Amino acid sequence: MRVLITAASSRLSRELSAALSRDNDVLLTDRSEVPTDQRFVSCDLGHDRATNDLVRGMDAIVHSIESVPGASAATRLDVAMRCTYNLLTAARSAGVGRFVNLSTLRLLDDYPENLTVTENWRPTPGVEPVILSAHLCEFVCREFGREGGIKIANLRLGFPIVEGDTSAAASSGETAALAGDDLATAINAALIADLGARSQSTDAPQSVSFRTIHVQSPIPNGRFLLKRAASILGLWEGQGAA
Repeated sequence: MRVLITAASSRLSRELSAALSRDNDVLLTDRSEVPTDQRFVSCDLGHDRATNDLVRGMDAIVHSIESVPGASAATRLDVAMRCTYNLLTAARSAGVGRFVNLSTLRLLDDYPENLTVTENWRPTPGVEPVILSAHLCEFVCREFGREGGIKIANLRLGFPIVEGDTSAAASSGETAALAGDDLATAINAALIADLGARSQSTDAPQSVSFRTIHVQSPIPNGRFLLKRAASILGLWEGQGAA
């Protein structure tokens, strides 16, 4: 599968590129040049030919809005909204079949830990640029999902993301931790899962091609339920009770 991964300047995207490259033909991109040994094309994700050329021939896109540390609020919001819109517009026009958006479970961090928070709960983003950007990026993706033409998996990632496997996440002592190995497993599953045009959003009566899925490691006393990860991605069935 030919997979484009955005935000190549972020550690997350570089590690995902290494993991996904084992079974896929991966191309990294970012809005400015990034020194890397992996295949890379610079693109500012404008509404132009460069973005169209970037996505042409891709089977799927893994989209992250992680920016260079210290990026301004304006830059973060621009990437989350305008650049995501341009990328999705180009992808749908080019016939890219799958878009995996990497969001965060920090959107639900304000809820008490004793509550069983599922994908149907409303996010509480506040005004912190990093979290608000993730929320607005989800909004853009959801609207494209309403219109159809591209299947979108919106993965809300656990925190912190720790290096290693599930046992490393369990050892972190964090109830929402996500191991790097588990993240790679989830993304590989999202690239091929039957998201289906029959999927229903909670606030739209029509069928849509957009699913939000909580992804944290299946650790004892995990904070977020993983039932949708089990039913849609086929992962961790019977695990992840809050």
